[in-house]
Amino acid sequence: MSGVVALDTFDPEGTQYMRQTFPDVIEPGHSSHSSWPEHAVGLFVAKSKVTADLIRQTKELKFIVRHGAGYDNIDAEACREKGVILCNLPGISALNVAEVALALVGACSKNLVEVSRQMRAGERLNKKFKSLYSATLLTEKTFGIIGGGRIGQLTAKKYIGAFDGKILMYDPYIPTDGTTPWSLIPHERVNSIEELAPRVDVLSLHVPLLPTTKDLITLPIMKSMKPTAILINVARGGVVNEEDLWSALRGGVIASAGVDAWVSEPPIKGVYGDVLELENLVMSPHIGGSPAEIQRATCISMVDHMKGMIDGKPPRDRVT
Repeated sequence: MSGVVALDTFDPEGTQYMRQTFPDVIEPGHSSHSSWPEHAVGLFVAKSKVTADLIRQTKELKFIVRHGAGYDNIDAEACREKGVILCNLPGISALNVAEVALALVGACSKNLVEVSRQMRAGERLNKKFKSLYSATLLTEKTFGIIGGGRIGQLTAKKYIGAFDGKILMYDPYIPTDGTTPWSLIPHERVNSIEELAPRVDVLSLHVPLLPTTKDLITLPIMKSMKPTAILINVARGGVVNEEDLWSALRGGVIASAGVDAWVSEPPIKGVYGDVLELENLVMSPHIGGSPAEIQRATCISMVDHMKGMIDGKPPRDRVT
């Protein structure tokens, strides 16, 4: 037995590849699935929580591969303490996440969701309607990128290509020696979020959720932004203090926000209530990795990562 367990369900074609590679893989519904800490050597994880307690209970676990770039649902420190190798899959969904950011900023700037709602309600719109009058141009505006990884890079390129935007970028971990792809992207580096926020027309977030990035954007930061500014979060929900964001949108502190990442997912009415009715909030339910082609490629890569480690090859995209 390979001892490989899939905690979650995955893309059908990718799952077929997983079964071909690991014929004895234990999937949801198997009688031994719930007892995986007793026998799992390798673990495939998407959305399931893998807590420190679960990791400490494991007897044979050596490898975890996270289906996607984020791994905040897995206790990385417990993996490190236990000697479990944790890998993620960065970059596969990056292009689609950048496209989602572009779509959200366009919808925010033109009030497309609210205009669509008003039209469906039978309202005869004209220039006197706030939803039309408050629409803004994006061409040649200033776009702030927080997080200079692959998604941040691709998003910056799209803002430049679509809107001829001026890019300001903040990421204290990206070298400034010209050795990264940023050397080919016209931009200005800034030294802090406090320096960045007041200067931008769009603030776009592209960082993982870590202790250092939790509540990175709070009400004081938003109050320092232009009242016409747009906030885009396609990263992780906890990067923005959500209560502060809802307060900022209700109070007109910023013009609008495009949110694809939520603290509570899926973002349902029972959790968020009338937040989902805010006219200046454009929403999507964390769709950055949703297209079938992305799901398929991610699952295949996940399987290849695990197969390589079990065969004794050095781990790729290692987190711990």
